[in-house]
Amino acid sequence: MKIATENIVDLGRGPQSEGHRLTVLDVFYYLHRGYDFDFIQRAMPSLTREQFDAVVEYVKEHQEELIESDARVEEQHRCGIEAQHARGGIFAASPEGLTIEERVWLLKEKIQRWRAEANGAHHPV
Repeated sequence: MKIATENIVDLGRGPQSEGHRLTVLDVFYYLHRGYDFDFIQRAMPSLTREQFDAVVEYVKEHQEELIESDARVEEQHRCGIEAQHARGGIFAASPEGLTIEERVWLLKEKIQRWRAEANGAHHPV
């Protein structure tokens, strides 16, 4: 009986499972934060156990560079979020300590204001 193995290749987007779009870094994000296969597979339903095992083996050999890549991606996300908040509008940061319901209400209000302004009307504040 032949056992199928997954290959990790780099086609320009970073290492990924051959023939699939999921990158090693996509899976590593969750691995690095302590999530197991079952959780990761719920987040990425197309991920097979064989692909996961191949990523785990790849991670063992390349952990330090993956940690550095993960940190760079996290920094890019942080900077992007800060830039969105700085632009204001519907992306402006909400006050701390709000419930999810309060945050949703505020976002709906911002969207209504934004739509009204886009249509030339003024939304009462």
